[in-house]
Amino acid sequence: MTQNMDRQVIVERVIDANAQHIFDVLADPASHTAIDGTGALRDPLIDAPGRLYLGAKFTMGMRTRLPDLSPASVVQVLVALTHRGRLTNVVKEFNEGRLISWRNFGRHIWRYELEPLTDERTLVRETFDYSTNIAPWLLELARFPTVNRRAMRETLDRLANAVS
Repeated sequence: MTQNMDRQVIVERVIDANAQHIFDVLADPASHTAIDGTGALRDPLIDAPGRLYLGAKFTMGMRTRLPDLSPASVVQVLVALTHRGRLTNVVKEFNEGRLISWRNFGRHIWRYELEPLTDERTLVRETFDYSTNIAPWLLELARFPTVNRRAMRETLDRLANAVS
């Protein structure tokens, strides 16, 4: 299911796995490249704790070559080049087994909410919240909400595969 809120993109999926198991993957920055549906993250993980926690900083490698000439790809690669192929995030919300979010320099937030349906089924809600971004109009101009919606579906599919 996909929802649109004011300057938020929300995608949900039921995953056949325990909420804590899913959370453990999300809280492990070394797993982010494998589950990333945007194609923007690159190995290696540059600097991160073994497990995320509230206030933790982690730096990921970012794509610095254009996969296509879409506005979103151009903006993403320009940002990555400006930051020398690195993107540092800070964990802003953390509730063990239920909620984790992080924010980068642009101040938009990637949030994952986990709602156990049974012991082995979990509703996972991923939110791209750009209401706090320093230039939300630029993200809209570059079509990030539309592009990210597709990428978020892919991320949740990859997350489901990672925990199965």
